Amino acid sequence: MAAPATRTERPALLFDGDFLRKLEVLNVVAKKIFAGLLRADRKSIKKGSSAEFADHRAYVAGDDPRHIDWHLFGRLEEVFLKLYREEENLHLTVLLDASESMDAGRIHKLNYASHVGAALAYIGMSNMDAVNVLPFTQRLAEGLWGVKGRGKVFRLFEFLQGVKPAGVTEMAPALREFIGRERRRGVVVVISDFYDVDGFQQALKYLRFLKHQVFVVHIVDSEEESPELRGDLRLVDSETGNAREINVTDGLLARYKDAFEEHAKSVENFCVRNEYGYVRARTDVPFDDLVLGILRRGGLVG
Repeated sequence: MAAPATRTERPALLFDGDFLRKLEVLNVVAKKIFAGLLRADRKSIKKGSSAEFADHRAYVAGDDPRHIDWHLFGRLEEVFLKLYREEENLHLTVLLDASESMDAGRIHKLNYASHVGAALAYIGMSNMDAVNVLPFTQRLAEGLWGVKGRGKVFRLFEFLQGVKPAGVTEMAPALREFIGRERRRGVVVVISDFYDVDGFQQALKYLRFLKHQVFVVHIVDSEEESPELRGDLRLVDSETGNAREINVTDGLLARYKDAFEEHAKSVENFCVRNEYGYVRARTDVPFDDLVLGILRRGGLVG
């Protein structure tokens, strides 16, 4: 589906000193929330040498004899293998919809999505191991891969400032390309308005292949949710250029609002069924309030 929306311009500067200060506040909150949680989630028990011993298990044919606990064998005369806790890297990927439909809204949707994406990426760069920031339309655009550390924040800002809305939304080939290129399991945040004529379901299903932890940020502008249109109008689809002459009546607006709500609920219900995190991100909610709500719910790591 497509929604009526007004085009607005992207500002010359998306990220200023005030924005960075807000990120620092969010990062302080994130550190408190993540303390202990990330380390608990990231540890797995494996064979081999590591600093932290975890457990034993019985030796079976084919196991590496270098990891046999010979002291235990001397006491019990049975062969056991040492197991250790080994930290796994936790990777965050932000998939950012940069299609033409994001180039609209009373509050510019791509600007808002870029702010949310920058905030989540910055928190990931500060608290996780590596972050990917990848715009998409019909395909996956060239993005930032494996960015680490808070010192790369201005590189992140520069990259996102340069993302320009273009093309139509085709999530399935874009997300299929992502899972083909990124073989490591991690946290994946999809930020989009979900105006894909072919549907979003198959695209999001692809993210289950590597058992990614998925969180969906559904960008919604008030003009889409409750447009103030009346009379004879010519509406043009921002992505396809298709136009239609219509007479907007109260009855038509009521049906449109029902259709929009049905679309939004379909995204949310899909996420609930598949145990994906979900938030409807209304652009009139300050981005830092939205991200703070996500963090407090443990949405990215819970």
